[in-house]
Amino acid sequence: MLEHKGTRELNTERLTLRRFILSDAASMYKNYASDERVTKFLSWKPYKCIEDIEDYLSDLIGQYTNLNIYHWAIEMDDEIIGSISTIAINDKNCNCEVGYCLGYDYWNKGITTEALNTVMSFLFNEVGIHRIMAKHDVENPSSGKVLQKCNMIYEGMLRDYYQRHDGTYSDSIVYSKLRKEEYKSMKLS
Repeated sequence: MLEHKGTRELNTERLTLRRFILSDAASMYKNYASDERVTKFLSWKPYKCIEDIEDYLSDLIGQYTNLNIYHWAIEMDDEIIGSISTIAINDKNCNCEVGYCLGYDYWNKGITTEALNTVMSFLFNEVGIHRIMAKHDVENPSSGKVLQKCNMIYEGMLRDYYQRHDGTYSDSIVYSKLRKEEYKSMKLS
């Protein structure tokens, strides 16, 4: 049985993972949401204006009243540089899928790994999730490296699983981690 807590603030050495607020729109637009390099392998297109991001954030902020919503802004040095969230939660089977995106200027600095490890620890230890899954576009192996660094296990490939925002389809690589593997990796540390 899951014990939903909602999107609580989580902190790491470099990052604050917190709920989005409406005033994050400009930072979000500047740092990642308008960048084709960031959205290339995602289902959503780059935003064309800050007002569209404000509309999106208004909807998201309204969802925070639900304790089963987990959608964090990744903040570093007072800038919103990305997001990380659960995409789907299955209460019956105590599992979920996570997804993330990060501004191009922040790639290859261990930030996504740091954020994902923190979110997985929260979901396993506070919410009671049994299994966390993540998928990435086969043409985006850097995302797969993040999952590997987080000690997630390769499960396989889903053929033509994603439809990108440009209408093309791509294969999806699947990884997962179990709560018992989280405890095992904590003991090894």
